[in-house]
Amino acid sequence: MKTNSSAAFLAAIIAVTLLVSSRAHAQTTIPSVPVGFMSANPTIVPTGTKTNLTWSILYPSKVSEVAHINPPGDIVITQKNTYVSVQPIGTGVTSCDVTQGSGPFFTDARMSVNGGAYVQLFYGTQANIDPAYSLYIKKLGVGNTIDFSGRYVMANGSWSPLYSSKSSNFQVVALVNGDTPPTTLPLYQSSSLASYLSPYLDGAGKVKIGPMSVIILMELGQTNHSSTCFDYQDMVLLVTFATKHPNNGHGNNLDG
Repeated sequence: MKTNSSAAFLAAIIAVTLLVSSRAHAQTTIPSVPVGFMSANPTIVPTGTKTNLTWSILYPSKVSEVAHINPPGDIVITQKNTYVSVQPIGTGVTSCDVTQGSGPFFTDARMSVNGGAYVQLFYGTQANIDPAYSLYIKKLGVGNTIDFSGRYVMANGSWSPLYSSKSSNFQVVALVNGDTPPTTLPLYQSSSLASYLSPYLDGAGKVKIGPMSVIILMELGQTNHSSTCFDYQDMVLLVTFATKHPNNGHGNNLDG
């Protein structure tokens, strides 16, 4: 049995496409470009005959397909059965008030669903953040809202004000891939840029995260937006959306 040159070429395309597809589906992130697979039946085509081709394409996804962000950071779910994973990235409250001391200050990060009570996601200092296990998962539906808040323990032992992503003063903001942190001075050029936030900014200072993620930046120790201390690094959370449960074995389920 012989195969013509076009059939051999087609078989080669199929093999490469299937390889690309299998690698893409093995990734844990949504692809940045369309990927897919193609199959032929039969795969060996005698001269003078035809084969049936089938294909499937996985298009890139983005946060806007499952959620809408109301500035500064109130998030509304727009697709049913959406899983929200929250990963504490870092904390480092700095104060321009010398009477506050130098820290480290204990930070409290919380999340509220549909305007309900704030559930604690994290409490501690940077030393208490464990990227491998500090993950929280919540299943939400269309119309559900989530917002995040934070505060810290001041040097005198009392709590700072609780700032949230619903507040109009922009102490807590939600940014997506390609956004620029709203600081007076470019954050990525600042000598005070925290090591835990640096990997999430590109060479131009824009947010560099996956297409299905949102980064929550909190400024808890300063209210003057013109101050160099107002740098949105006091508490940083990475929020990721998915239509299936992450099943990574590390998440604490907040459903109940």
